[in-house]
Formats: sequence, structure tokens, C-alpha cells
Amino acid sequence: MEYILKGYEPENLFRYFEEISSIPRGSGNEKGIADYLVAFAKARGLKYYRDEMHNVAIYRPASPGMEDKEPVMLQGHTDMVCEKNNDVQHDFTKDPLKLIEKNGFLKADGTTLGGDDGAAVVMMMAILEDKDLKAPAIECLFTVQEETGLGGAKHFDYTKLSACRIINLDSECEGVATASCAGSMNTTFVFSPKRLPFAGQSVKVSVSGLAGGHSGGDIHLGRKNAILLLADLLSALYDKEPFNLVSISGGSKRNAIPREAEAVIAVEDRDAAIDEIKKVAANIYPILVKEDKKLKIRASRCAKPTDMTSYRDTSKMLSFLSLLPNGVIGMSASVKGLVETSSNLGIARTGEQFTFDVYTRSSVESEADAVYIKLKRLAKETDAELLLLDREAGWTFNPDSKLQKDYLRVYSEMFPDAPAPRVEAIHAGLECGIILEGLGKGDAISIGPNMRDIHSPAETLDLRSVERTYRLLRALVQI
Repeated sequence: MEYILKGYEPENLFRYFEEISSIPRGSGNEKGIADYLVAFAKARGLKYYRDEMHNVAIYRPASPGMEDKEPVMLQGHTDMVCEKNNDVQHDFTKDPLKLIEKNGFLKADGTTLGGDDGAAVVMMMAILEDKDLKAPAIECLFTVQEETGLGGAKHFDYTKLSACRIINLDSECEGVATASCAGSMNTTFVFSPKRLPFAGQSVKVSVSGLAGGHSGGDIHLGRKNAILLLADLLSALYDKEPFNLVSISGGSKRNAIPREAEAVIAVEDRDAAIDEIKKVAANIYPILVKEDKKLKIRASRCAKPTDMTSYRDTSKMLSFLSLLPNGVIGMSASVKGLVETSSNLGIARTGEQFTFDVYTRSSVESEADAVYIKLKRLAKETDAELLLLDREAGWTFNPDSKLQKDYLRVYSEMFPDAPAPRVEAIHAGLECGIILEGLGKGDAISIGPNMRDIHSPAETLDLRSVERTYRLLRALVQI
């Protein structure tokens, strides 16, 4: 193929990035990239392991004289988020990405670039074939389906690995190493209320215009949850004049703070109900954070439904929404400013049943346990069925981590004119927690080159930052 990335070192690393950019690798479609990695390993005489999900591990033996040193694992994911602009014709299942390089930055033409986590893939490949590298045994783990729930990491057989020093390459800020992340717990509350023939007058109440955001990175910013704000309005109305709930819906993703929600209710006096909702709404606007100031609350007539829930079942669901733990639940005692535990009501839906999806995060497993007990008690008290869909381990900050110390020292020595390196903890998910749990022990950090606007067609990769990050990685694996 004709390569466009020239003048960057090592040259093979950047050529590999162009090659993998021609391979469709959206989440769940990683067979092609796994074939490519296996062919890479075979051509270089490297041992490899591939599982049925297309996770791939490639093993580089220790350099002469380094056999007794502790092995190191490098890890990243092969899948990418597939997003494109509306006016772009691109089939992510078969079309190669069209790369554009300008002034040291790489983008794709109208689509996501896949620098997250293609940069990790090619850095590991370059390490594996670096003939001048004097290092202990290296195990490179290429996981799949990270972007859709960390599925590859959760299902990998960790008896295939022996390294307990882990360098994850799925970060997007040069000079900052991540050393802790939150685990997660997916739960769904299911209500099966008795349906009654519709009676009275129908009213639709809607909430829109909120900022929303990521339920990890933005949970501490005081932004309102549209579903719960709607529930507050309804609860205030119910306290004055009981009504029958017909439906409630809002949110689209478990891990996103909902921006919009709506409910349909059956009331005896429509005009009185609408006036009461407007009175309650007027008290909400002054307490909003700046990002939520575009809030719109509407109460209006709507088409007559066929059925509704009873007063009793309506009351139970409003009690559930009023008492549900949501937002920041606890802050870390060891890492200043870090949210340790949180919960987010991400989706509400009405079909044959009423369902509410809750996404809980914590970097401390005992705190996640405590939240789960609260959820169980709440379900019992409101006659809901609680479904635990999945749970992923968190990654607790280790102040005695040798990898953290090595990273800070090596980075400072290599880049003395750069801002001082930092080690941070995040309230979001990385594969490290799952990998450490699978291994049963270990020390880990996560690093990566500068990227911006990931998961969007504006995604941009800083190529000079990739060069520096690779040099840093190369130095770290030789320790």
C-alpha cells in the first residue's frame, strides 16, 4: 500500500497504523484485525494465543541475560467506535478509513479515526519486533469489545498470561498516568403494576434541555438527571393531588446522565395539575448549574391513553424514584477530589412493564456491595424486581505502586523540559480492573499519547506525541 505518514519514528509503527486503518474493526467485528495480528506473530516466529472472541495474546521472549527479570504485560483493545458525519458515505463493516495528516496531526475523513485504541495496537507491535530492545519477557494482550462493555477483557483466560506488571495503553493525555478506575454494576428495576382502564384527563409532562454528560467524568458537576427531575415534579403534584401514572420514559444510555424525559399521567383536573407543575418548576430554575440553564419543562394536553396504573402502584414507583441513590455517593479518602462511588439512573422505559436502568460505579468493591444492598432493600420496599445484569471489578489506587514510581522517574528524566508528569485516578472504566482481578494480583498503570475528540468524527491523534509515548514505553519495559 502507499503510505502517507512519513518522517515519524519508528517508521514501522506508523505504517502499522495505516495498515490497521484499512481493516474494519468496529466492536464485535474484530476477526479481521485478529487475523492481521496472528499473521504478524507467525511471520516473526512469535508464540500467540487467540480465543473464540478474537482476543489475541502475543509473546516476546526475554532478551539474553534478562530471563530472570519479572515479565511485563502491555495491553490495549483492537476495537473502535464507529461514528461518521451525516453527509459521509462510509460502511464501517467493509470500507477502509481515509486518513488525513496535517501539521503532525492525524484525522479520518468524516469518521472516527480509531486512535482509541489503535495507537496502543501499533505501539505493542513495534515493541514486539524491536530487535534492539533489551527487555524481560513481554506479553502483549489485544482485547476486543472494550467500547461496548469490556467484553473481551471479561472473557479472556488469564491462565494464558504470567506477567503481573501491566502497562495499559488506553489513555489519551501524554504526561498523565492513570492508576485507578471505577468498577461498574449494571442493574435494572422492573415494575409490573396492575393496569386499569383509563379514566380522567390526560397530561404529558416533559423535561428537556439539560446538559447531561458522562456518568463517570461529569457525575460530580451538579447537573440534573432529567428522569429524576421529572419524578420530583410528579411527586410534588402527587402530594397535592394523587394521580395515575400512564408511562414514563427518558435517557438512552446507562452510563450517560439523561438530558430528556417525559411522562403521561391521568388527572381529575387537567388545568389544576398543569398550574401546580408550573409552580413547582418555577422553584427549580434558580438552583440549576450554568450548563443546565437551557432546561425546559412543559405540561400539556395529550392523546387519551387506553389504560393507566393504580394510585398504589403509582405511589410505589414515585417512592422508588424519590429514594433511589443517585449522583455522588462517596468521595475517596486517599485521592483528593476523586469520586469513589456513584450511581446513575440512565434509562426509564414503559412497555409491558416499567423498567429503570441504574449504572453504579466504584473503585472500592465493598462500597459497591453497600450500594447493591441499598438497591435490594429499595426494590423490596417498592415491590420491584431487581436484576443484576453484570458487574465489573474496580481498580483501587495503590500508593506503593512501583510502576507509578518508575513512570514518574523515567518520564522526568526523558522529558526534563516538559510539565511534571502526574499520576491520577479516574471515575470511569478501564480494562485494568478486570485484568488485575483475572490475574489475582499485579501492579498497573495506564498511559497513552495525546488524543482529542475521541468517539467522534473530529477525533485527532498527535503523531509527535505517539513518538514520545513510544520512547517512554520502550524505556519502561526495559526496567
